Amino acid sequence: MHGFLNGLPAFRAIRAPLPVSAVAATYIASLCIFAAAFGLRVWLDPYLLSGFPYVSFFPAVVICGFVFGVPQGTLVAVLSGFASWFFFIPPYYTLDVTVASMAAMALYVFVVVTDLLLIYLVMRAYRAEYLSREENQRMAEHREVMARELDHRLKNVFATVNAIIGMSLRHATSPEDLARGLRERLSAMGRSTLLLRGVRPDEETTLEGIIVQALEPFGIAGTSRLVLSGPKLLVGGETVVVLGLMLHEMGTNAAKYGALSVPDGAVLLAWSVCDADGTEEAMLKIEWREQGGPPPAAAEAIVSGFGSTLLTKVIATIRGRAHMSFPASGAHVSLTLPLDALNPKPQAAAA
Repeated sequence: MHGFLNGLPAFRAIRAPLPVSAVAATYIASLCIFAAAFGLRVWLDPYLLSGFPYVSFFPAVVICGFVFGVPQGTLVAVLSGFASWFFFIPPYYTLDVTVASMAAMALYVFVVVTDLLLIYLVMRAYRAEYLSREENQRMAEHREVMARELDHRLKNVFATVNAIIGMSLRHATSPEDLARGLRERLSAMGRSTLLLRGVRPDEETTLEGIIVQALEPFGIAGTSRLVLSGPKLLVGGETVVVLGLMLHEMGTNAAKYGALSVPDGAVLLAWSVCDADGTEEAMLKIEWREQGGPPPAAAEAIVSGFGSTLLTKVIATIRGRAHMSFPASGAHVSLTLPLDALNPKPQAAAA
């Protein structure tokens, strides 16, 4: 039954607007049904008793209203009313207003209005049911997508935590050092996850927001010791956690060995987008440069240590690369990753 209703023009129009040609065809078909009802009434006239002027018109109104729509049914109702009044209600072949003709027409109007109103209510109920089914289907699809996304993110988070624990064990010098390192790095992951969830209603999850959040524990956010430059880029998914963890690690190294270990040191953080050239995909480049810190000789000792290993391993989960160097001016870290790793949705550039 439901499939039958879905095939009728009136019900198809509820799901999606009909093309103009199809709408015109419904009106032409309605006129044909009216003509058939009129012809049937003329043929039956010699066999009917007086008082049955609408016997063939009522079904025509109901059929047109239900099959083609209330407007088409209304058209047939108006035409049928005038045809009955002129041809089949005494005095015949005139539209004289008499008590008898008005009583007959009032009955006709009451019946067809009731029919069309019931058809309208049926259409309205069908539309509500259709919209409810569509919404339920959309919500089911959304839940499925969210479940898959949650599963994907949990796997990445567990993989990252496992890597952090394994590398922390290899580089820790004491149980206290292991506990402190794990606590700091897992806290950085936690802050990034909260940012991903959007716990700050007045903020978007942007690359700059991730940087500020990751470096907040070092007290340089919003000061002259942290200089940021680059376009506004939205970031989503596990990339938020990965970038937050890497930036926190770079800040930790800078606080121990580099520019943030002295009062006058600063970090210059710039990012830019390199457009695709036909052979490579568009890439995001993040440049971390330290200045005003101690000579980088001490920092060179960690180039093959935990910090470098963490950057290399973690950024690989989002198809990125990390490169560390230590010129005389201070430590320099270059991160490169595909632009589409930031967010599956189109990037919104700053106005």
